[in-house]
Amino acid sequence: MGTDSVQRALELRKTVVVDGKVLVAEFQNTLQGADTSRVIDLMPVVDSSGRSTERYPFRAKVNVKEIDPIAAAEYKKPFFDIRDKSDAEIEKFINSTEFDFPLWFKKRPGFKMQEVQSYNPPFILQVAACNFHDGSSQGGCWYCFVDDESNDGIPKKGKMRLGIEETVDSFIAARGKVRDFYSAAGYAPFDMKVIRSSGGEPTLALDWILNMWREIGKRGIDVVGQLDSNLSTGRVVEDFERRGVYEPQILEKLAQFPVKVLTAIKGTDQQNLSDNVQSNPSLEDQEHSIIRFVKSGFEIFPQMYNANPATLKAFLERMDKVIENFSLRIHVGPLKVYGPNAHRLATKAALLGINPKAYIEAQKKEWDYNFQRGCEILEGHLQSRFGVGYKQVSRADIPLKVR
Repeated sequence: MGTDSVQRALELRKTVVVDGKVLVAEFQNTLQGADTSRVIDLMPVVDSSGRSTERYPFRAKVNVKEIDPIAAAEYKKPFFDIRDKSDAEIEKFINSTEFDFPLWFKKRPGFKMQEVQSYNPPFILQVAACNFHDGSSQGGCWYCFVDDESNDGIPKKGKMRLGIEETVDSFIAARGKVRDFYSAAGYAPFDMKVIRSSGGEPTLALDWILNMWREIGKRGIDVVGQLDSNLSTGRVVEDFERRGVYEPQILEKLAQFPVKVLTAIKGTDQQNLSDNVQSNPSLEDQEHSIIRFVKSGFEIFPQMYNANPATLKAFLERMDKVIENFSLRIHVGPLKVYGPNAHRLATKAALLGINPKAYIEAQKKEWDYNFQRGCEILEGHLQSRFGVGYKQVSRADIPLKVR
């Protein structure tokens, strides 16, 4: 593929962090913003006086819809009322869903299963640059849920530069508004406890993210974190450390905070990887990035999308030889058609001169097949290697160790 993911990362860094502020996406007037604000509204920057501005770089995604009464109704899901369930019942149910994010923090001191809803909708900011994206109208991962304009790294309308203190202040304000929103709707209020640094590719702004967590620690705020990564920048981070862009051992320093890492596995063979992301990262770089996170002290949670069924088993076997218990930590994610990826695929169909609706339906059929087969292959691998089924064990209970 045309885009060199490492060189692109080096280029994007020039615009991602400037004068201590990070370039982030604004969600108003985006397809992603419309998709993800059906339950909790987009959240604004709060200025130094505590007033809301007209800039909206924050959102909250309700991960497990079924345990949230408002989300369950909005998405027409059966409501699973945790109030009358045991800890074991809650844990088993959440493990069975698409996202187990609320359980990532179960080993945290003070974690209570009955308070799991506090860990369900994270406060999210998105670094507005992805090194898989070439800046075109259809760049990056085909299935990406983010608008192209939010991922191209170009400082322009639809993006803004965000400071650390205003981010933390905005989180505190948003936490209060979400608590009031659920209370006004007649449901038990809760405090959001997760700040998620997403993208784009957040490892292009690790210095800003580390300093944000230092500010959170200085203020003594009770919150945990999630960091997303497309697993292409392990060597880039090391290069930034050598050149002084990042301070030494930046990942190790960030790992001292209660931050977990969503590691997005983009492919199980070289062709599968390149096809999914429209770029040329290598399997070796993907593996190197995973190892770097684990060695730095992070708990990682691999999420795999659109794996090649023909090479998935061999990939799992190889990774288990590299990192003990690795396949026990993997989730296989279903791919859905949202506004941004539908637009990306429709643009491609128009260039090919074929019917966009038929093209999208064909792509969705392939995604569904690969998801189903991926779950089946992972189930078989786990049963034969570990004697347990897929999603039978909470991922936070599984230790990882680089062999």
